[in-house]
Amino acid sequence: MKKKLALMAAACIFAFGVFGCGNSANDPAPVAETKPAAESQAEETESGSKDSKGNTEESKVAQDESVSEVKETPAEEIDYPTLPLPEYHYYGTEDWAEYADSVCHFLVENSFGDEAADLNICVPVVLKMDDCDPKDVKLWGEYMIYKYQLMKTSLIEEGGGSFGGVAHLDTTGGSPIVSDFDFLEDGSGFDASLDRLFGKEGLKDAYLKACDDRDKYLAESLANYINKNGLYITQYQEFGWAPVQVLNAPPTRDEDQIIDYVGNFAYTTQFDMREICSLEAEDTDAFVNVESDDWNEFMIELYRKEGSDMDNVIKDLRSHLADEDADLERTEDVTFKDIEGCIVLVSKGPYEDGDQVYTNYLVPRDDGIFVVKISSTYSSDEDKQMATDAIIEEFLGKMELK
Repeated sequence: MKKKLALMAAACIFAFGVFGCGNSANDPAPVAETKPAAESQAEETESGSKDSKGNTEESKVAQDESVSEVKETPAEEIDYPTLPLPEYHYYGTEDWAEYADSVCHFLVENSFGDEAADLNICVPVVLKMDDCDPKDVKLWGEYMIYKYQLMKTSLIEEGGGSFGGVAHLDTTGGSPIVSDFDFLEDGSGFDASLDRLFGKEGLKDAYLKACDDRDKYLAESLANYINKNGLYITQYQEFGWAPVQVLNAPPTRDEDQIIDYVGNFAYTTQFDMREICSLEAEDTDAFVNVESDDWNEFMIELYRKEGSDMDNVIKDLRSHLADEDADLERTEDVTFKDIEGCIVLVSKGPYEDGDQVYTNYLVPRDDGIFVVKISSTYSSDEDKQMATDAIIEEFLGKMELK
Protein backbone atom coordinates (compact mmCIF):
# COMPACT_ATOMS: atom_id res chain seq x y z
CA MET A 1 0.00 0.00 0.00
CA LYS A 2 1.07 3.54 -0.54
CA LYS A 3 2.00 5.94 2.21
CA LYS A 4 -1.61 6.91 3.03
CA LEU A 5 -2.21 3.50 4.55
CA ALA A 6 0.94 3.88 6.59
CA LEU A 7 -0.36 7.27 7.65
CA MET A 8 -3.59 5.69 8.85
CA ALA A 9 -1.85 2.84 10.67
CA ALA A 10 0.51 5.14 12.50
CA ALA A 11 -2.15 7.79 13.06
CA CYS A 12 0.30 10.32 11.69
CA ILE A 13 -0.57 13.83 12.62
CA PHE A 14 -0.51 16.73 10.26
CA ALA A 15 -2.50 19.69 11.30
CA PHE A 16 -3.55 23.22 11.36
CA GLY A 17 -5.93 25.53 13.09
CA VAL A 18 -9.34 24.81 11.59
CA PHE A 19 -10.48 28.19 12.73
CA GLY A 20 -8.93 31.08 10.86
CA CYS A 21 -7.63 30.29 7.45
CA GLY A 22 -6.26 33.82 7.15
CA ASN A 23 -4.07 33.71 10.26
CA SER A 24 -0.38 34.27 9.75
CA ALA A 25 2.16 31.79 11.09
CA ASN A 26 2.81 33.97 14.08
CA ASP A 27 -0.78 34.74 15.06
CA PRO A 28 -2.50 32.58 17.67
CA ALA A 29 -5.48 30.72 16.22
CA PRO A 30 -8.75 31.82 17.87
CA VAL A 31 -11.35 29.22 18.83
CA ALA A 32 -14.43 29.50 16.65
CA GLU A 33 -17.70 27.62 16.28
CA THR A 34 -18.00 25.16 13.38
CA LYS A 35 -21.32 26.66 12.39
CA PRO A 36 -22.59 29.10 9.74
CA ALA A 37 -19.26 30.85 9.14
CA ALA A 38 -17.62 27.59 8.14
CA GLU A 39 -20.62 26.59 6.07
CA SER A 40 -20.61 29.92 4.28
CA GLN A 41 -16.97 29.63 3.37
CA ALA A 42 -17.46 26.03 2.27
CA GLU A 43 -20.21 27.04 -0.14
CA GLU A 44 -17.89 29.58 -1.74
CA THR A 45 -15.11 27.00 -2.17
CA GLU A 46 -14.96 25.47 -5.62
CA SER A 47 -15.02 21.69 -5.86
CA GLY A 48 -11.50 20.51 -6.54
CA SER A 49 -10.97 19.21 -10.06
CA LYS A 50 -7.21 19.18 -9.86
CA ASP A 51 -4.89 16.57 -11.26
CA SER A 52 -3.57 14.08 -8.75
CA LYS A 53 0.16 14.32 -8.37
CA GLY A 54 0.06 10.80 -6.96
CA ASN A 55 -0.97 9.03 -10.17
CA THR A 56 1.62 6.94 -11.98
CA GLU A 57 2.57 7.96 -15.50
CA GLU A 58 0.64 4.98 -16.89
CA SER A 59 -2.61 5.87 -15.16
CA LYS A 60 -2.19 9.56 -16.01
CA VAL A 61 -1.68 8.81 -19.71
CA ALA A 62 -4.61 6.40 -19.63
CA GLN A 63 -6.78 9.06 -18.04
CA ASP A 64 -5.80 11.70 -20.61
CA GLU A 65 -6.48 9.34 -23.50
CA SER A 66 -9.81 8.17 -22.13
CA VAL A 67 -11.33 11.62 -21.66
CA SER A 68 -10.30 13.12 -24.99
CA GLU A 69 -13.20 13.93 -27.31
CA VAL A 70 -15.75 12.41 -24.92
CA LYS A 71 -18.82 14.49 -24.14
CA GLU A 72 -20.52 14.48 -20.77
CA THR A 73 -23.60 12.28 -20.58
CA PRO A 74 -26.86 14.05 -19.62
CA ALA A 75 -28.29 12.94 -16.27
CA GLU A 76 -31.50 11.58 -17.79
CA GLU A 77 -29.51 9.20 -20.02
CA ILE A 78 -27.43 7.68 -17.23
CA ASP A 79 -28.23 4.12 -16.19
CA TYR A 80 -26.56 4.02 -12.79
CA PRO A 81 -25.00 0.68 -11.81
CA THR A 82 -26.85 -1.21 -9.09
CA LEU A 83 -25.97 -3.95 -6.64
CA PRO A 84 -25.15 -6.74 -6.79
CA LEU A 85 -22.49 -6.18 -9.41
CA PRO A 86 -21.70 -9.08 -11.75
CA GLU A 87 -19.07 -11.49 -10.46
CA TYR A 88 -15.59 -10.69 -11.69
CA HIS A 89 -13.82 -13.02 -14.11
CA TYR A 90 -10.59 -12.62 -15.99
CA TYR A 91 -11.58 -12.02 -19.61
CA GLY A 92 -8.20 -12.44 -21.29
CA THR A 93 -7.74 -14.44 -24.48
CA GLU A 94 -4.37 -15.96 -23.60
CA ASP A 95 -3.98 -19.74 -23.54
CA TRP A 96 -3.57 -19.50 -19.75
CA ALA A 97 -6.67 -17.31 -19.20
CA GLU A 98 -8.91 -20.09 -17.85
CA TYR A 99 -6.22 -21.27 -15.47
CA ALA A 100 -5.54 -17.72 -14.30
CA ASP A 101 -9.23 -17.13 -13.62
CA SER A 102 -9.27 -20.15 -11.29
CA VAL A 103 -6.19 -18.81 -9.48
CA CYS A 104 -7.91 -15.41 -9.16
CA HIS A 105 -10.97 -16.87 -7.48
CA PHE A 106 -8.81 -18.99 -5.18
CA LEU A 107 -6.85 -15.95 -4.00
CA VAL A 108 -9.91 -13.74 -3.59
CA GLU A 109 -11.78 -16.33 -1.54
CA ASN A 110 -8.79 -17.06 0.67
CA SER A 111 -7.90 -13.40 1.13
CA PHE A 112 -11.25 -11.73 1.72
CA GLY A 113 -13.42 -14.64 2.80
CA ASP A 114 -16.86 -13.43 3.83
CA GLU A 115 -15.85 -9.76 4.14
CA ALA A 116 -18.52 -7.66 2.51
CA ALA A 117 -17.51 -5.86 -0.68
CA ASP A 118 -19.41 -4.71 -3.73
CA LEU A 119 -16.71 -6.06 -6.02
CA ASN A 120 -13.70 -8.34 -5.48
CA ILE A 121 -11.20 -8.73 -8.28
CA CYS A 122 -7.84 -10.33 -8.95
CA VAL A 123 -5.58 -9.09 -11.74
CA PRO A 124 -3.28 -11.87 -13.03
CA VAL A 125 0.00 -11.22 -14.83
CA VAL A 126 1.18 -14.67 -15.94
CA LEU A 127 4.78 -14.71 -17.15
CA LYS A 128 5.11 -18.40 -17.99
CA MET A 129 2.93 -21.50 -18.14
CA ASP A 130 3.92 -25.17 -17.99
CA ASP A 131 0.94 -27.44 -18.78
CA CYS A 132 2.86 -30.61 -19.64
CA ASP A 133 1.41 -32.39 -16.62
CA PRO A 134 -2.39 -31.90 -16.36
CA LYS A 135 -2.16 -32.84 -12.68
CA ASP A 136 0.32 -30.04 -12.05
CA VAL A 137 -0.12 -27.11 -14.40
CA LYS A 138 2.22 -24.35 -13.22
CA LEU A 139 1.75 -20.60 -13.68
CA TRP A 140 4.56 -18.19 -12.78
CA GLY A 141 3.20 -14.71 -12.19
CA GLU A 142 2.07 -11.77 -10.15
CA TYR A 143 -1.52 -11.69 -8.88
CA MET A 144 -3.05 -8.47 -7.48
CA ILE A 145 -6.26 -8.51 -5.46
CA TYR A 146 -8.57 -5.58 -4.72
CA LYS A 147 -11.96 -5.05 -3.13
CA TYR A 148 -14.17 -2.09 -4.00
CA GLN A 149 -17.26 -0.26 -2.81
CA LEU A 150 -19.59 1.18 -5.43
CA MET A 151 -20.29 4.91 -5.01
CA LYS A 152 -22.57 6.31 -7.72
CA THR A 153 -20.41 5.74 -10.83
CA SER A 154 -17.13 5.15 -8.98
CA LEU A 155 -15.36 2.15 -7.47
CA ILE A 156 -13.68 3.03 -4.16
CA GLU A 157 -10.87 0.69 -3.14
CA GLU A 158 -11.31 -0.74 0.37
CA GLY A 159 -8.30 -3.04 0.47
CA GLY A 160 -5.87 -5.00 -1.59
CA GLY A 161 -2.52 -6.68 -1.92
CA SER A 162 -0.41 -8.79 -4.26
CA PHE A 163 0.81 -12.36 -4.45
CA GLY A 164 3.80 -13.30 -6.53
CA GLY A 165 4.85 -16.87 -7.07
CA VAL A 166 3.99 -20.13 -8.78
CA ALA A 167 0.42 -21.46 -8.81
CA HIS A 168 -0.09 -25.23 -9.17
CA LEU A 169 -3.37 -26.50 -10.67
CA ASP A 170 -4.96 -29.89 -11.14
CA THR A 171 -6.94 -29.90 -14.40
CA THR A 172 -7.84 -33.58 -14.57
CA GLY A 173 -11.32 -33.10 -13.12
CA GLY A 174 -12.57 -30.66 -15.72
CA SER A 175 -12.43 -27.23 -14.08
CA PRO A 176 -8.93 -26.22 -12.96
CA ILE A 177 -8.42 -26.45 -9.20
CA VAL A 178 -5.57 -24.76 -7.36
CA SER A 179 -3.74 -27.52 -5.52
CA ASP A 180 -0.78 -25.54 -4.20
CA PHE A 181 0.88 -22.13 -4.38
CA ASP A 182 4.55 -21.31 -3.89
CA PHE A 183 4.49 -17.71 -2.70
CA LEU A 184 7.30 -15.20 -2.69
CA GLU A 185 8.33 -14.29 0.83
CA ASP A 186 8.07 -10.82 2.35
CA GLY A 187 10.81 -8.78 3.94
CA SER A 188 14.31 -10.17 4.24
CA GLY A 189 13.35 -13.44 2.54
CA PHE A 190 12.11 -11.79 -0.65
CA ASP A 191 15.33 -11.81 -2.70
CA ALA A 192 16.11 -15.45 -1.94
CA SER A 193 12.58 -16.58 -2.79
CA LEU A 194 12.64 -14.52 -6.00
CA ASP A 195 15.84 -16.28 -7.03
CA ARG A 196 14.38 -19.68 -6.13
CA LEU A 197 11.02 -19.29 -7.90
CA PHE A 198 11.82 -17.00 -10.84
CA GLY A 199 15.62 -16.97 -11.22
CA LYS A 200 16.08 -20.43 -12.72
CA GLU A 201 13.26 -19.70 -15.14
CA GLY A 202 14.88 -16.46 -16.28
CA LEU A 203 11.83 -14.48 -15.16
CA LYS A 204 13.24 -12.20 -12.46
CA ASP A 205 13.37 -9.06 -14.58
CA ALA A 206 9.97 -9.81 -16.11
CA TYR A 207 8.46 -10.23 -12.65
CA LEU A 208 9.90 -6.96 -11.36
CA LYS A 209 8.68 -5.20 -14.51
CA ALA A 210 5.20 -6.62 -13.92
CA CYS A 211 5.25 -5.16 -10.42
CA ASP A 212 6.19 -1.75 -11.83
CA ASP A 213 3.27 -1.96 -14.27
CA ARG A 214 0.57 -2.88 -11.75
CA ASP A 215 -1.43 0.28 -12.39
CA LYS A 216 -1.53 -0.43 -16.13
CA TYR A 217 -2.76 -4.00 -15.64
CA LEU A 218 -5.39 -2.86 -13.14
CA ALA A 219 -6.67 -0.18 -15.54
CA GLU A 220 -6.98 -2.71 -18.35
CA SER A 221 -8.69 -5.36 -16.22
CA LEU A 222 -11.25 -2.96 -14.76
CA ALA A 223 -12.05 -1.55 -18.19
CA ASN A 224 -12.54 -5.06 -19.60
CA TYR A 225 -14.82 -6.03 -16.69
CA ILE A 226 -16.88 -2.83 -16.93
CA ASN A 227 -17.24 -2.97 -20.72
CA LYS A 228 -17.97 -6.70 -20.79
CA ASN A 229 -20.83 -6.22 -18.34
CA GLY A 230 -22.11 -2.94 -19.80
CA LEU A 231 -21.74 -1.02 -16.54
CA TYR A 232 -21.85 2.77 -16.29
CA ILE A 233 -18.78 3.00 -14.06
CA THR A 234 -16.54 5.91 -14.96
CA GLN A 235 -13.67 5.93 -12.45
CA TYR A 236 -11.95 4.15 -9.57
CA GLN A 237 -10.01 5.44 -6.59
CA GLU A 238 -7.26 4.16 -4.34
CA PHE A 239 -7.13 5.43 -0.76
CA GLY A 240 -5.21 8.71 -0.63
CA TRP A 241 -5.09 9.35 -4.37
CA ALA A 242 -7.26 11.17 -6.89
CA PRO A 243 -9.85 9.15 -8.85
CA VAL A 244 -8.60 7.55 -12.08
CA GLN A 245 -10.73 7.55 -15.22
CA VAL A 246 -11.76 4.13 -16.51
CA LEU A 247 -10.28 3.55 -19.96
CA ASN A 248 -12.66 4.74 -22.70
CA ALA A 249 -15.38 5.66 -20.18
CA PRO A 250 -17.20 9.01 -20.23
CA PRO A 251 -15.93 11.62 -17.76
CA THR A 252 -17.41 11.55 -14.27
CA ARG A 253 -19.95 14.32 -13.76
CA ASP A 254 -19.21 16.82 -10.99
CA GLU A 255 -22.29 15.77 -9.02
CA ASP A 256 -21.15 12.15 -9.10
CA GLN A 257 -17.86 13.15 -7.46
CA ILE A 258 -19.74 14.14 -4.30
CA ILE A 259 -19.98 11.49 -1.58
CA ASP A 260 -22.96 11.53 0.79
CA TYR A 261 -21.37 9.79 3.74
CA VAL A 262 -23.30 8.10 6.56
CA GLY A 263 -20.96 7.75 9.52
CA ASN A 264 -20.81 4.99 12.10
CA PHE A 265 -21.32 7.39 15.00
CA ALA A 266 -24.69 9.04 14.34
CA TYR A 267 -23.61 11.69 11.85
CA THR A 268 -23.63 12.39 8.14
CA THR A 269 -21.38 14.54 6.01
CA GLN A 270 -20.57 15.25 2.39
CA PHE A 271 -17.26 15.60 0.57
CA ASP A 272 -15.69 15.77 -2.86
CA MET A 273 -13.76 12.60 -3.62
CA ARG A 274 -11.25 14.66 -5.63
CA GLU A 275 -10.25 16.28 -2.32
CA ILE A 276 -11.01 13.75 0.44
CA CYS A 277 -11.20 10.00 0.72
CA SER A 278 -12.53 7.88 3.58
CA LEU A 279 -11.45 4.78 5.42
CA GLU A 280 -13.42 2.92 8.08
CA ALA A 281 -10.99 1.46 10.60
CA GLU A 282 -11.87 -0.39 13.78
CA ASP A 283 -13.97 1.94 15.96
CA THR A 284 -12.93 4.98 13.86
CA ASP A 285 -14.06 6.76 10.71
CA ALA A 286 -11.03 8.38 9.08
CA PHE A 287 -10.82 10.92 6.28
CA VAL A 288 -7.59 12.03 4.61
CA ASN A 289 -6.64 14.38 1.84
CA VAL A 290 -6.22 13.27 -1.72
CA GLU A 291 -2.57 13.77 -2.67
CA SER A 292 -2.11 17.21 -4.21
CA ASP A 293 0.37 20.06 -4.36
CA ASP A 294 -2.51 22.51 -3.86
CA TRP A 295 -3.17 21.71 -0.19
CA ASN A 296 -1.48 20.17 2.85
CA GLU A 297 -1.78 16.65 4.15
CA PHE A 298 -4.49 16.28 6.77
CA MET A 299 -6.50 13.68 8.60
CA ILE A 300 -9.90 13.84 10.29
CA GLU A 301 -10.74 11.01 12.68
CA LEU A 302 -14.18 10.57 14.23
CA TYR A 303 -15.04 8.16 17.02
CA ARG A 304 -17.09 7.80 20.19
CA LYS A 305 -16.16 7.05 23.79
CA GLU A 306 -18.71 5.85 26.34
CA GLY A 307 -19.20 7.75 29.60
CA SER A 308 -18.72 11.39 30.55
CA ASP A 309 -15.15 11.44 31.87
CA MET A 310 -13.58 14.09 29.64
CA ASP A 311 -10.16 13.87 31.29
CA ASN A 312 -9.97 10.14 30.62
CA VAL A 313 -10.93 10.67 26.97
CA ILE A 314 -8.29 13.38 26.65
CA LYS A 315 -5.67 11.09 28.17
CA ASP A 316 -6.60 8.37 25.68
CA LEU A 317 -6.51 10.87 22.81
CA ARG A 318 -3.05 12.08 23.78
CA SER A 319 -1.73 8.53 23.96
CA HIS A 320 -2.60 8.05 20.30
CA LEU A 321 -0.97 11.25 19.01
CA ALA A 322 2.33 10.95 17.18
CA ASP A 323 3.63 13.54 19.64
CA GLU A 324 2.25 12.68 23.07
CA ASP A 325 3.99 15.76 24.50
CA ALA A 326 2.34 18.19 22.10
CA ASP A 327 1.55 21.53 23.77
CA LEU A 328 -2.25 21.69 23.52
CA GLU A 329 -4.29 24.63 24.76
CA ARG A 330 -7.59 23.58 26.37
CA THR A 331 -10.71 25.73 26.02
CA GLU A 332 -13.94 24.91 27.86
CA ASP A 333 -17.57 25.60 26.93
CA VAL A 334 -17.05 25.62 23.17
CA THR A 335 -20.06 25.18 20.89
CA PHE A 336 -19.78 22.53 18.17
CA LYS A 337 -22.69 22.06 15.74
CA ASP A 338 -25.13 23.75 18.18
CA ILE A 339 -23.99 21.51 21.04
CA GLU A 340 -22.76 23.52 24.01
CA GLY A 341 -20.35 22.47 26.74
CA CYS A 342 -17.73 21.03 24.40
CA ILE A 343 -13.97 21.11 24.91
CA VAL A 344 -11.41 21.94 22.24
CA LEU A 345 -7.69 21.18 22.41
CA VAL A 346 -5.55 23.15 19.96
CA SER A 347 -1.80 23.17 19.43
CA LYS A 348 -0.33 26.41 20.69
CA GLY A 349 1.14 28.80 18.13
CA PRO A 350 2.93 30.44 16.60
CA TYR A 351 3.26 27.84 13.83
CA GLU A 352 6.11 27.47 11.40
CA ASP A 353 6.23 25.78 8.02
CA GLY A 354 5.98 22.01 8.39
CA ASP A 355 4.79 22.05 12.01
CA GLN A 356 2.42 19.31 13.10
CA VAL A 357 -0.64 20.96 14.61
CA TYR A 358 -3.66 19.36 16.31
CA THR A 359 -7.28 20.47 16.72
CA ASN A 360 -9.48 18.15 18.79
CA TYR A 361 -13.15 18.60 19.70
CA LEU A 362 -14.75 16.59 22.51
CA VAL A 363 -18.52 16.74 22.19
CA PRO A 364 -20.85 15.32 24.90
CA ARG A 365 -23.62 13.29 23.22
CA ASP A 366 -26.07 10.65 24.43
CA ASP A 367 -24.19 9.45 27.53
CA GLY A 368 -20.93 9.44 25.65
CA ILE A 369 -18.30 11.70 24.08
CA PHE A 370 -18.05 12.22 20.33
CA VAL A 371 -14.45 13.01 19.35
CA VAL A 372 -13.49 15.03 16.26
CA LYS A 373 -9.73 14.77 15.87
CA ILE A 374 -8.19 16.95 13.17
CA SER A 375 -4.57 17.11 12.14
CA SER A 376 -2.56 18.63 9.30
CA THR A 377 0.83 19.98 8.29
CA TYR A 378 1.02 23.74 8.64
CA SER A 379 2.18 25.61 5.53
CA SER A 380 3.70 29.07 5.37
CA ASP A 381 2.31 29.27 1.83
CA GLU A 382 -0.87 31.22 2.53
CA ASP A 383 -2.74 29.95 -0.55
CA LYS A 384 -1.93 26.34 0.30
CA GLN A 385 -2.90 26.81 3.94
CA MET A 386 -6.16 28.52 3.04
CA ALA A 387 -7.01 25.74 0.57
CA THR A 388 -6.44 23.16 3.30
CA ASP A 389 -8.56 25.09 5.80
CA ALA A 390 -11.37 25.50 3.27
CA ILE A 391 -11.58 21.78 2.50
CA ILE A 392 -11.78 20.82 6.18
CA GLU A 393 -14.18 23.63 7.08
CA GLU A 394 -16.45 22.50 4.23
CA PHE A 395 -16.36 18.95 5.59
CA LEU A 396 -17.26 20.14 9.10
CA GLY A 397 -19.82 22.60 7.80
CA LYS A 398 -21.72 19.86 5.99
CA MET A 399 -21.59 17.50 8.96
CA GLU A 400 -24.94 16.82 10.63
CA LEU A 401 -25.23 15.09 13.99
CA LYS A 402 -28.17 12.72 14.33
